[in-house]
Amino acid sequence: MASPLTVEERRRWLYTLKQAPALRHTRTSVLLRLLGRARPVEPAPGEGVCQEGQEVDGVYLLRSGEWKVTAGGTVLLHLRSGMSLGVEALARGIWPVTVTAVSASQALFIPRAELELAAGAPRHGVFATGPRADVVTFRTQGLELPPAALSVLVELVAKVMAHDFGDRVLLVRAGTKRTEAAVRGPDGVFRRTVGPGTLESCAAMAPDGDFDCVLLDGLAAPDGVTVREVRLVASSDAAVGMAGASVLPTVLLSPWRPRASPTLRGRPLPDEDGWDADAPPPICRLRLDWERLVVRPGDTRPLAALGLDAGTRDALSRWARAITGRRVGLALSGGGVWGFYHAHILRRLTALDVPVDFLSSSSMGSLVGAYFCGTARDGREGLDGLRRLRHRARSGHLSAAALSSVVTTQAMEWLVRGDLGSLSLEELPTGFLPVTTDLTTGRCVVLEQGPLALAVRASGSAPGVWAPTLQPPARYVDGAFTSMVPVDVLLNAGADLVFSSNIFPAGHHQAARPLLPGPVGLFLSALNPVARAMDLLTSGVLLLHRSGDLESARGDLRYDVGTRDHPLLGSMRFTHVDEVLDEAARDMALEQKLLEFKQAWESLRVRRNPSGGRRAA
Repeated sequence: MASPLTVEERRRWLYTLKQAPALRHTRTSVLLRLLGRARPVEPAPGEGVCQEGQEVDGVYLLRSGEWKVTAGGTVLLHLRSGMSLGVEALARGIWPVTVTAVSASQALFIPRAELELAAGAPRHGVFATGPRADVVTFRTQGLELPPAALSVLVELVAKVMAHDFGDRVLLVRAGTKRTEAAVRGPDGVFRRTVGPGTLESCAAMAPDGDFDCVLLDGLAAPDGVTVREVRLVASSDAAVGMAGASVLPTVLLSPWRPRASPTLRGRPLPDEDGWDADAPPPICRLRLDWERLVVRPGDTRPLAALGLDAGTRDALSRWARAITGRRVGLALSGGGVWGFYHAHILRRLTALDVPVDFLSSSSMGSLVGAYFCGTARDGREGLDGLRRLRHRARSGHLSAAALSSVVTTQAMEWLVRGDLGSLSLEELPTGFLPVTTDLTTGRCVVLEQGPLALAVRASGSAPGVWAPTLQPPARYVDGAFTSMVPVDVLLNAGADLVFSSNIFPAGHHQAARPLLPGPVGLFLSALNPVARAMDLLTSGVLLLHRSGDLESARGDLRYDVGTRDHPLLGSMRFTHVDEVLDEAARDMALEQKLLEFKQAWESLRVRRNPSGGRRAA
């Protein structure tokens, strides 16, 4: 039995799988799930792996040993550890080569059926042998919510699924008047009423029709049916005991009763592969005024005819994306004033109608993310926050806060709190997950609860330049030093489509020529303390850039800003914000990436997709 995949192996295999034409636009979360389902194979020396002309049965990822590849009796090459087999052959459908194990070897095998399912192969029926409809049940836990209110929420989310995604949604309810067939309403939702109690069989749940999702309101699913349970809870703390990817804890937030934690709370990233097995599953925040909803269960009017306010509409759309596995995440790096590239990215995604469900960030990316997420509430876009941050930079307020942070980073906290108020991370509808580095443990910590302004301060406390953020026993410094572009955080949070942005540029290093010729001049040049200091700064910049480049490769689409002259010095020139924004607007490589991300979102939006996230892998 092969040992579990390491972080580096998973990263390498993700890149390999994305080279397959059929998987090129497959979400990272789905590929992670494929790797989790891969089975180990250990062919003995001389044993055949595949035969030329046979149908391709899957993809092999060689972990150890050596395989010989021949075609027509001619040896073409030898495969060794870290190489793949079958990625290109998938497009042809048959093996173009014969492969034989030369030595004892270990490999991972992903069946073709799994690969076709991940690539979005056509479905043939609800309960056929292929992919099946998602069956979702709803209930509350520790939350005083009348059953009628829960039914209204289920009714509304069914309407949103049909409207936003074009899904074929079947809503099954218990009632006294039983209907034998599903009836489609003007809102596009199919409805069926069954007798009270538990459904007896799969056929009783959906005897006719091909559905993408079956929502059970007040009913338990039949035995043998795999369901996803949506559990409405009062707070994220109530989700601690909900293990498994089949549960979606949904925290019901009221705009009129804010909740805030006085101190920062987070979870450290693991040193090696895998997350804490006891950690709760990814949650969804449903921020709406449920007490004032006037829709009745069984109301078949189209969504547009209900007159829902923008905040309720936005909250239901986020909930629908979470239930159906269509959540979008952005991973933003640090980089000083270069972080306004992130502001341009957020503006363009908003203009392209690409939603943002999660945002994870470090350093300057956390400042941009806070101003966006802190104002993207109750139906607002979040662009007001970005404009406010731009004004702060242009007027010199950011530069003053950065200078004051040499003494204490509290200046940055005051600035954020003054603009955004006393918001907390757990009351933001957009999942904002900044990262910081705890020097007492040497771990990267994902901040999940606590004051928003304090989280920004902890994520951007550049060590050696700015003062640390002290939350005894933790000593927090800049999150970029342990996770420059925190893509893994988004995968664990349940993001299905991830855009990663590494905007901290690498620099050009032009070393001064020796003042004296010959070996003596080289020796003195190597002793030059100014040159050594410049080497240290250049190396640090390069290290941060390369680190971010490696992490951002885990995203479905990524952008790398490349190289700039004097990037470290330029990153502190916050008053030059307009120049950075203009440069980002002229960057055709970035625009192309954003258009590709828009296309990836549309592909995800209009087709049925299984729920994602690293926990589902």
